[in-house]
Amino acid sequence: MWGEIMESINKILDSWLNDLDKFSYKDYNEFPDIDLYMDQVVTFLEKQLAIFQTSSLDKQITSSMINNYVKGEVVSSPISKKYNREHLALIQEVCTLKQVLTIAEVKQIIDERYRKENADNATIFNNFKDLVNEKNKEAIQITKNSLENIENNDLTSLTDLAVNLALTANSYISISKRILFLAKLYQESLNPKKKEKTEEEK
Repeated sequence: MWGEIMESINKILDSWLNDLDKFSYKDYNEFPDIDLYMDQVVTFLEKQLAIFQTSSLDKQITSSMINNYVKGEVVSSPISKKYNREHLALIQEVCTLKQVLTIAEVKQIIDERYRKENADNATIFNNFKDLVNEKNKEAIQITKNSLENIENNDLTSLTDLAVNLALTANSYISISKRILFLAKLYQESLNPKKKEKTEEEK
């Protein structure tokens, strides 16, 4: 691996971008149709999210993470220690969004999207999956266009590209967080008693 990188960072990056371009989360109905125990959930999602790992130490999902999502009421509790399709979809969405948002912000999104009356979880997740694919393809094309103007192993230019992409992402993250903050304030203004109860519990 290191020998290949020494030969061409650009080539390795381009190959990974091609793999990412072909990648897609499974459709909701493609999730296992039997309920899974924790270790099976971790194994399943590790395979789903493997493309996003930068090293073997970069764990995308662990049993501790899932337990924390359940304790924080981001994901509903397992049924008889087993997780169904709804759990898998929510955990996968949480794993994606937590890369750029806090768990509290992710919970706010989950509550708004999935926990309304008559919410169609399958449609909601599939729309999310399609949006992930769309945004990945946009980012891939922008990166590939930039790489065309960068000499092989030009560390300065590659680092500049990484900074440019990071700052672009940071700008969108800031806007996303502001939207969620304002939405939360508005929601609290509609339910002042609920806010008072929450503060009393603290």
